Amino acid sequence: MSFKRGLPNAHGWRDLEEVANAAHIGAEFPSHSQPLLLLHHLSDLHVCDAQSPLRPEYLDRWADPTSPIRDVVGTIGTYRPHSMLTPHVVEAMVTSLNRIEKGPLSGHSMHGAIVTGDTTDNAQENEVSWYLALLDGLEVRPDSGAIDRYEGVSDDGVDHYDVKYWHPHGTPAGCEDDEPRALYGYPVIPKLLDLCRAPFTATGLNLPWYAVHGNHDALIQGTVTANESIKQEMMGNRRYEGLPSTLSLTDTLAAFNEIGPADFPTESDAPFVEVTPDIQRRALDRGNYAARHLESPGKPEGHGFSKSNVESKTMYYSTDIGAVRLIVLDSVNQFGGWQGSLDKKQFVWLEEQIKSTQLPIVLASHHPLSKMFNDYSPDQLRVCIEEITEMLLRYPQVILWLAGHEHRHHVEWIGSEVGVKGFWQVETASHIDWPQQSRTVEVVRGEDGNIYIGLTVIDHAGPARYEETQTPIGIAALSRTLSANVWQKREELGSKHPFEWAEGSVDERNVVLKIQKN
Repeated sequence: MSFKRGLPNAHGWRDLEEVANAAHIGAEFPSHSQPLLLLHHLSDLHVCDAQSPLRPEYLDRWADPTSPIRDVVGTIGTYRPHSMLTPHVVEAMVTSLNRIEKGPLSGHSMHGAIVTGDTTDNAQENEVSWYLALLDGLEVRPDSGAIDRYEGVSDDGVDHYDVKYWHPHGTPAGCEDDEPRALYGYPVIPKLLDLCRAPFTATGLNLPWYAVHGNHDALIQGTVTANESIKQEMMGNRRYEGLPSTLSLTDTLAAFNEIGPADFPTESDAPFVEVTPDIQRRALDRGNYAARHLESPGKPEGHGFSKSNVESKTMYYSTDIGAVRLIVLDSVNQFGGWQGSLDKKQFVWLEEQIKSTQLPIVLASHHPLSKMFNDYSPDQLRVCIEEITEMLLRYPQVILWLAGHEHRHHVEWIGSEVGVKGFWQVETASHIDWPQQSRTVEVVRGEDGNIYIGLTVIDHAGPARYEETQTPIGIAALSRTLSANVWQKREELGSKHPFEWAEGSVDERNVVLKIQKN
């Protein structure tokens, strides 16, 4: 079963309804085939420490339907009402994927899984620890700061209560109802802020899984390179509620940019709330991110990363899996900005990897090719869309590129003649935004010699109803419903990227793609 958004009530709130899984369209999948690569594709987990003090959630209200400058600022994405529920969504997704031992179209055994970046939300050590524990089947305590209370923007504190944020426990005495409940129909969920912080033992993926580096795994809010001041503030005791007097909203949003350099609001005289400091929120650099994967007990060792990645602080690698070469790229621009590109050294390495094998090649990165335009660099060249495309199209063994970043299902042919000269690029939706789905990807060779790529969308194990929030699966069900009701994405409120955009068109979800033999 899958899910769709039901009819809206008076506040525009929509419960979810179960629907039958959609049939596959596109090419006819072969009845007999040779398995090349069968992977679960997860992307943009955004495992989030929603209590972290340096999160600029207050910026997001300028993208609300009630904002006078909404059309100017567009989507900001620094606040989601369900951010604190992200670990539970990963647990529910792992539960679903573990039920799929064979490809739903081919019947061949799965080789593994790949997570195409943004595994975390704010590049913090505790977020990395939670994400690894969730996929490796260890105990997770998705909490930070104070042990006895929740300290994020959704907490019950009367002295800093803000109507722009959803408060799941209801309205504190003497305060007015928050806008998510009063205007947009969000529910009251008693005790949620305690339930979502409770420790649990994760199920863990029962297959080898491979990691990819994303901009939220490397940069603060996926955008800003952390300097020493930012690193200290991340672990500190001040949660900022607004901008300092020295910065305007225009200047701040201009600095918080998709192309580097990017900057973060300085603390100065900005209004703040005191919270419990936590050293586990410290920022991880590139080498440490790889090192944490090498400490993981899951398979394969390092989840693709090696000691060489730790020492050189490079986040790309290649491995042969199934009957293909999997080449994992690091599309993060370490100098800032949330869009991607490659450094020159990696680009040269990529072509060498392609030349060195006759196996079919599957690429994986966080950013899709269309977002490889962040060319900012103070001291070295970055390689962007045109140069990458031109090089890859010289090599017919490149058949598929898996990516995320855009939080949507999207399929695109890169090349000239569709299915003949070029390769398919497949983007998969996120765990944090609607529809909170992953995919299975089945790459096979048919008896006719052609290559077929079967894509099947997978929902996490949370049910349609969300009233049961005593378990991680029940909490995940709530998260999915909340993500289906985010007011900034509602069509009737003028969203430029409504929910249907993230779902993708019918030929971008359950679909069979074909590449003719050379």
